[in-house]
Amino acid sequence: MKNKILSIISLITIFVPFTMLFVWKPTSPNATTIAIGYCVFIAISFFYALFLFTKIHIRDIYAKIGLIVNALYLIGVLALVVFPRLF
Repeated sequence: MKNKILSIISLITIFVPFTMLFVWKPTSPNATTIAIGYCVFIAISFFYALFLFTKIHIRDIYAKIGLIVNALYLIGVLALVVFPRLF
């Protein structure tokens, strides 16, 4: 039961970045801070799902979906936000 709850938490975290569409406004002075907060949340969610998958060995469908979607979010953030600013 505990493993199922942990994997469902991993699945729920994939929906949180969608709330940025309702909160973030480009004209707001805090727009960058809000975007950075969501990026940090995405990174933490990815590492949580990775921890569940590798260390605790939770390999059900919820954990797999959470890991894959959070990995895609993290790749998108790195490719579209972080790496262009480095070069």
